[in-house]
Amino acid sequence: MNTLSDYIEQYGLLSLEKQDKLMLLVGEHMHEIDLENGKIRFDDVEFPFQALGTESDNTLTWLWAWADEQAEVSEDLLDAARQMRDWGKREGLREFVVPGVDLDKADGLAFSLIAGEVCKASCFYRDAYEGGSLFVLLFDNDIDRQPPFDIARLSRQYAYLISRYDLDHRNALLSYLNAKGLSPLSHGSQITGKLETGELLSAEFDKAGRLMSLNGEAVDGESIVTRT
Repeated sequence: MNTLSDYIEQYGLLSLEKQDKLMLLVGEHMHEIDLENGKIRFDDVEFPFQALGTESDNTLTWLWAWADEQAEVSEDLLDAARQMRDWGKREGLREFVVPGVDLDKADGLAFSLIAGEVCKASCFYRDAYEGGSLFVLLFDNDIDRQPPFDIARLSRQYAYLISRYDLDHRNALLSYLNAKGLSPLSHGSQITGKLETGELLSAEFDKAGRLMSLNGEAVDGESIVTRT
């Protein structure tokens, strides 16, 4: 039976690549969210969204949008949250089935990293407000069309993922490369491969599967090195 960490390993880098695409598109931005019509605006661009759930700074809990009786979200914006509940039932993951979860067990980022892939969203977004945060999934072709990871962006987001969650570093990188159809080579403690940008990477891991170093060569010839 797979655990929450297993799915963060499988989907984490794929979802963080989508987050990078959103940032490439909107950059530094102001945003407005329309809970009635299901639209979120970043300066001069607007995207439809689905509500996933909320984090409370007061109770330190996550509440799924489908279970939030006080939410001002219309019913048609709950499809993704309900899809994740059904998916959680099939996968045997209690965190997706119960109305709420303590944040020390799972947080909105973890749920969003998984939901972004399961629901085939373009990315997710955290809308912070006084007392908590709303997490939503965004859907738009303009986000999808943004450039994929280059070696520098991959290195940065990979370091963030493995510092945030207790997971198998090796599996997290392999899952991303395989899902993208990049045919990585895995031999002993090393993984080598080529990104969609044509950039080369080489990652070294210890016996526990934890990252020791990530080396890459950017298209412009600059070397990228990440060490833990």
